[in-house]
Amino acid sequence: MKITIEQLNFPISVKDKITKISNISKLDIKFINGKYIHFNNTNISINNPHKIIISNNSYYLILLSYENDNDFYLKDSLKLITLNEIKNIISQII
Repeated sequence: MKITIEQLNFPISVKDKITKISNISKLDIKFINGKYIHFNNTNISINNPHKIIISNNSYYLILLSYENDNDFYLKDSLKLITLNEIKNIISQII
């Protein structure tokens, strides 16, 4: 079975939302591109989301962002998280 993997470009609008959060420059931020994985000759595909990793020396937060979706999700629970909740979490870890 052949697999086709397409690298997705990280949306600039999502990067802008995250980098505009106050005091976020004090933390390490990594933006990891998502992937679109298609199993050839089938109707099965997987959308691997973009990942945003925000960390300091002792704490890290992993957010997921799906292609064409402006919402953020927590990696461990897949709970929808708002930008205000992200700001509150960041203010606690700084």
